[in-house]
Amino acid sequence: MVSALALRRLSPGLALMIAWVGVIVQLGAGMVPNLSNAAIPAVLFASGAYGVRHARWWGLASAVLGGILAGYYTAYILMKENFVGGSESIEAGTRTVILFGTLASVAAVVVLALSWTVGLLVRTGRRARAEGRQRYLAEREQMAAQQAMFALEERNRIARDMHDVVAHSLAVIIAQSDGARYVHRGNADALGGTLETVAGTARSALTDVRLLLSELRHSQGDGPQPVLSDLGGLIEQMRSTGLEVHYLESGVLIPLPTGQQIALYRIVQESLTNALRHGDRRSPVLLHFHWRADALTVQIDNATLPPNPAAPSRGGGHGLPGMQERAALAGGSVNFTGPSPANAYHFVVNVHMPAGTVRSSAVRRDTP
Repeated sequence: MVSALALRRLSPGLALMIAWVGVIVQLGAGMVPNLSNAAIPAVLFASGAYGVRHARWWGLASAVLGGILAGYYTAYILMKENFVGGSESIEAGTRTVILFGTLASVAAVVVLALSWTVGLLVRTGRRARAEGRQRYLAEREQMAAQQAMFALEERNRIARDMHDVVAHSLAVIIAQSDGARYVHRGNADALGGTLETVAGTARSALTDVRLLLSELRHSQGDGPQPVLSDLGGLIEQMRSTGLEVHYLESGVLIPLPTGQQIALYRIVQESLTNALRHGDRRSPVLLHFHWRADALTVQIDNATLPPNPAAPSRGGGHGLPGMQERAALAGGSVNFTGPSPANAYHFVVNVHMPAGTVRSSAVRRDTP
């Protein structure tokens, strides 16, 4: 029994086998139950708590069968002197042993089965804690993955904003600088106005870049973002570079959420910047806002120069995919019609933005 007690946690099945061997030896030798039998409940507890599947069920069967054997064997050992004498004495002793053995068997089965059940409950609780720990770790990993995804999305958003701000501002500065070279030296007012526009654009770009860098340093940015009511300033700035912009607005204005307004502003800004950099400035850019009951459609149409095979190829850039991604994140869509002889070398940007839920502010109708 000592060996079974020592092995009960390392190998509950082997401990049960050793315990049964000890019980069989005890029964065969007719030994009186002693203190070593107290190890049996501990072995049954271990089979329920630490045993594999077959060891657990063997432990339950051992509790029932062992309890019955223990009850009747104990009754026989304690009352075997009643069998000495005649047939009447033997018959009376048998009845006494059966009665006492039944009661003792029930008590032994209850004690041994309870030991096994407590072990099984300990096993269940330990498994529940382990599963809870695994769920906690899985939730933490999922949360960390979501945070990493959110951080990546935020970096991508800031990269798009940085591209929009820098590309637009540099295009304006380059256009104004090119224009300043052709201003007559005696026309100080025109030259001064041009340089003032260059300086203002540079200062505005610096402010926007600082805001974006601040967003990179902090988890959330609280700075204001341009919305549709700021389009007038954007269009006037583009016109100051010499780009002719014809703005048309039709339909009944509907409110749009701030996120959609920001996306639309950036798409228009990118489109006008592309028209300034790559379009034919001899033709105006047509900017048409058409409001419907459930959506806003925007069309930016600018003429392009015929392709020059001798000109160096520009990279694909990130502007057009960035516009599509912005629109998709805001619940809308963007498609492009590229220049070709069939459409007289025009590049058309079509934006469709379904009306979303208004958060706190409506769009102000500022017609440039």
